[in-house]
Amino acid sequence: MSQHPAVTFRSARVGAAAVLALALGTLSPAAADVAPRSRPGDAVQTALNELVGGGEFPGALAAVRERDGRSRDYTAGVGDLASRAKVPVNGQVRIASITKTFTAAVVLQLAGEGKVELDAPVEKYLPHVVRGSGNDGRLITVRQLLQHTSGMPEHGRAIAGTFFESRHRYFEPRELVDLALTQKPLFAPGKGWSYSNTGYVLLGLMVQKVTGRPIGVEITDRIITPLGLRDTYWPGAGEQKIRGA
Repeated sequence: MSQHPAVTFRSARVGAAAVLALALGTLSPAAADVAPRSRPGDAVQTALNELVGGGEFPGALAAVRERDGRSRDYTAGVGDLASRAKVPVNGQVRIASITKTFTAAVVLQLAGEGKVELDAPVEKYLPHVVRGSGNDGRLITVRQLLQHTSGMPEHGRAIAGTFFESRHRYFEPRELVDLALTQKPLFAPGKGWSYSNTGYVLLGLMVQKVTGRPIGVEITDRIITPLGLRDTYWPGAGEQKIRGA
């Protein structure tokens, strides 16, 4: 499944600006011979063509929504290296770290409901969970987790082997936190800034502790369903395939 919670959602189209996403396919030098789509003079199309032109990624897609509500779709490369099928316009993609936006929204809703205090220590909601290698949940606040100023180390750096060796391994959130806690803090809480996947794993665990329901269920009931995001979903544990094209 995923090594962090940021690769748990999938969506057809995300956001009001431009969103780039890798198309499905096995990374291979064969992607380098993909013929870019033609849209002369368009900066977005040029960027996508450059992204796939070097062979690092097989394909990419983007959507741009203008202020007047009009949308433009872009694709480059291929969606399948074997068949050379085109990247589907408005295809399903993993939304990756945009999952953090959904998680933060739920935490802020809980704060508005009086169930979470943003300046309370993590220890209040997850007793004895953040302890180890100098990391201390009694010194880290919920707000610092949200703002990436907690100093929590990245769990990804503690996972043995390469990504390709662990990509089919499902990690429970608590496992990821424990991996992170084998490392020293990046800095004292509130004394720096570093993008933190581990911090958002902790926020997900905190939501579960406060509500008694998994973060995926809370996000589905509080955001996805009410907003009618029909093409967005939280995949089940161990689910690797994408539902749809």
